[in-house]
Amino acid sequence: MQTIASARAWAVEELRRAQVESPALAADLLIGQVLGWDRVRVLGHTEQPVRHEAWIRLQDLVLRRARGEPLHYLTGEREFYGLPFRVTPDVLIPRPETEILVEKALDLLGAGGPSRPRFVDVGTGSGCIAISIAHENPSTIGWAVDISAAALRVAQDNAARHGVAGRIQWIQADLLECFPPTPRFDMIVCNPPYVPLAEYDSLPSDVRDYEPHKALFGGRSGLEVYGRLIPEVSSRLASGGCLLLELGAGQADEIRKLVESEGLRLEGIVNDLQGIARCLVGRKVPRRDDG
Repeated sequence: MQTIASARAWAVEELRRAQVESPALAADLLIGQVLGWDRVRVLGHTEQPVRHEAWIRLQDLVLRRARGEPLHYLTGEREFYGLPFRVTPDVLIPRPETEILVEKALDLLGAGGPSRPRFVDVGTGSGCIAISIAHENPSTIGWAVDISAAALRVAQDNAARHGVAGRIQWIQADLLECFPPTPRFDMIVCNPPYVPLAEYDSLPSDVRDYEPHKALFGGRSGLEVYGRLIPEVSSRLASGGCLLLELGAGQADEIRKLVESEGLRLEGIVNDLQGIARCLVGRKVPRRDDG
């Protein structure tokens, strides 16, 4: 019978041979997945025997990871903004750079304004943005929109897990078409599909071959969804309300022009740790007759 130590040694070697990133970490997480343990417990009980059924399942997961299937789809979980989120192939795996969008949204929501701010997360996917905002700021009321019914089911599960299901409404729709063009929201946030189709072949295979293309690709230029979304924003933002967009590399100038052409004021652009312009903030300028 295999022990955790021998199973781990086999898994690490298989993953290393397949040139998988961080093979030891991946092996530990996959062992933890089949045993229902966290990594600390796995590493602390290496002489524990592994039941035959768990060994068979581990072999399957390790070989799937070696073939390129994303680790977080195999474990079914990804941490984002300090919270664990369920992920499936129906949703993008949350990225660390998207935490910049959440952090900026929380800063703006905490800087005065309505006592019960209303926000909408467009293209919510796993729900990581909307849920993180609602979890960190209990005064918020949220809406989350996605064109995919399967993605919304994942997001709703995550909302229930983190105790915010009662403060977020989930809507299957394309962008903001489901809302009347009247001032309704204090904040609109969106991490849209922004990878240009021309970059398809250059994407890592675990992204290109496994993550949902509708959530990845933004048309030939990568700007297609921005071009449809931004004209829908101003009429639905309350006076002084903010639009927050995640950006792809090299897209900041074009998105800024789109935002300003719709009468929104550029509030700022936030870079990620690599120096890439990653989050754009636009604001609906209050009119004099708004009081």
